[in-house]
Amino acid sequence: MINTLLEASVPLSVLLVTLLLVQRCLLSRLGAVNVYALWLAVPLFLLAKLTASLLPNSGYLGPIQYFTVSLPTLTVPEPINVWLQSHAWLTLVWFSGVVICISGLGLSYLLSRVQFYRAKPVKTTLFSGCRQSNDASGPCITGFRTPKVLLPNDFFTRFDATQQQLILQHELTHWRRGDLHLNYLALAIVSVFWFNPLVWLAYRYYRQAQELACDAVVTRNAGKVEKIAYGYALLSSTQQSPRTCWPLTHHYGDFNTMKQRITQLQRQHGFSKTILLSTMALVVIGTLLLQQPVLAEGAKSAQLASVTRIEPRYPIQAAQQGISGYVQLRFDVDGEGKVSNVRVVNSSPEKVFDKEAVRALEQWQYTATGVAHKDQQVQLNFELDLIESDIEQLKVTPTTDKSTS
Repeated sequence: MINTLLEASVPLSVLLVTLLLVQRCLLSRLGAVNVYALWLAVPLFLLAKLTASLLPNSGYLGPIQYFTVSLPTLTVPEPINVWLQSHAWLTLVWFSGVVICISGLGLSYLLSRVQFYRAKPVKTTLFSGCRQSNDASGPCITGFRTPKVLLPNDFFTRFDATQQQLILQHELTHWRRGDLHLNYLALAIVSVFWFNPLVWLAYRYYRQAQELACDAVVTRNAGKVEKIAYGYALLSSTQQSPRTCWPLTHHYGDFNTMKQRITQLQRQHGFSKTILLSTMALVVIGTLLLQQPVLAEGAKSAQLASVTRIEPRYPIQAAQQGISGYVQLRFDVDGEGKVSNVRVVNSSPEKVFDKEAVRALEQWQYTATGVAHKDQQVQLNFELDLIESDIEQLKVTPTTDKSTS
């Protein structure tokens, strides 16, 4: 598992850097809505990566391997592989990090729910599911099936009627666009790739792009007076920082992005499928080009090598009858180096050594490359030992040393 994540983390990092550069350099030209839509490339990339890992690998890594099984078979203890031990240790560390992230998000969700239900219910003309906190927390929206908006204690005195309507419309726009549920997905990705600092940085900029896009939608058809009122509401939110900030809620005020949000209000760009598709294509192409050297290097290091080979038992009846033979097998190796789907391709004599060959091969262990290898081939030769005798016996094999010719 950890190898698959590490393999996906490299091209994912390239994609995130590309998106960060696009947001920083092309925001004023593309518009907030289009830049925010580009972040969909991240879950789409991970989905494609997951799909590709589940598809059969038709690549052929080399000729069939040959191994000889002789009689008697010595019982050799399974070797201890240091790399596998470190691999298991890394997996434990990664899993612990995921548990910590998920636990923190779960606690955040529970605390935000407690805070919301402790607040006083209030009625508004735009939305009925509002509550007013007893402190400066909010405005923010939360919920999974139904939206819930928490307002600060001075909401009706700090903002005028126009600003109140724009703020509530801003929160409900997040809900209608599915931003909260996309945030759940984004936080899940952050939890899985918690070890990659670029993922945390990208999540921060993704949330900024989300706020800018929501501002653009809310003020798309607003007049000059409404935009000025909206800007003053943003400025007021910078002066009243919320006491609590839950990851699973969507806060109206973000001190670090208010200046950019106010500046972006003066630039209105509609949603353009042409711009989105063109830029998405450039992002994907750039990601593929930048990761080519990484993939090429990874392909060199992804060669299979057996770490542990369990030698088959020589069938007693075959040994008594002096029968020798071979079994050709085909099998798959997953990203962790474990053998599966073992099947006999050819054997001679038929069904004499098949069962023992399959049983032993299923216990073999290969190096973990993080990539599934399908249809590997091996031939196990079952040969009897030389007959014991007082005469010295030597085994002569062909040599390729040109100096002896």
